[in-house]
Amino acid sequence: NRDNLKLCKPGVSLLNFARGEIIDGAAVKEAYDSGALTGKYVSDFSDPDLMNHPRHIVLPHLGASTEEAEENSAAMAAETIKDFLETGTIRNSVNFPACKLNYVDGTTGGRLCIVNKNDPGVLGSITTFLGSKGINIVQQINASRNNIAYTVIDMAGLPADPAAVQEDLASSCEGVISSRWIGSVFADDIGTPGTFYHVTWDDEDR
Repeated sequence: NRDNLKLCKPGVSLLNFARGEIIDGAAVKEAYDSGALTGKYVSDFSDPDLMNHPRHIVLPHLGASTEEAEENSAAMAAETIKDFLETGTIRNSVNFPACKLNYVDGTTGGRLCIVNKNDPGVLGSITTFLGSKGINIVQQINASRNNIAYTVIDMAGLPADPAAVQEDLASSCEGVISSRWIGSVFADDIGTPGTFYHVTWDDEDR
């Protein structure tokens, strides 16, 4: 306001990237026009009292609205979805845990991605179930966020009936919400275009 502006040195420059109302535009214009202040007012808000004033520099309000930012955001979204569909990787999610399992060279088995409740014993019941089906786990990762957990499992071989494994998993392991096979279990290579994704939901969580 006028009182605070009188306390400033004549060459002061004002930088405002918070709220336009913080600055009294009429008081600033009056100080510029009278010569009391000779600096600049830089903001990302236009001010009706200072519109087109030579000492008012207005910058873009949203950096995300620049052409470069829009292009980068679109590319990031596409890559994020592509990684999830092809590898089961989750990143930049607002309600799921970040999770990534790198492939082991030479692995020819299937990859099973499971969404489950973040309850004690659920992960153990999943691995026990797979063992009862003769499935050997090469590697796995489990991450949780609040009441949701996400598990990615790589297997040494291919199950004879992958769809049946999903159905039995949902009915046998309390806490399993959904499961998704990726890749070669359905006669397709992991990560290649056209890979078949089979998702099975537990009836209670549909």
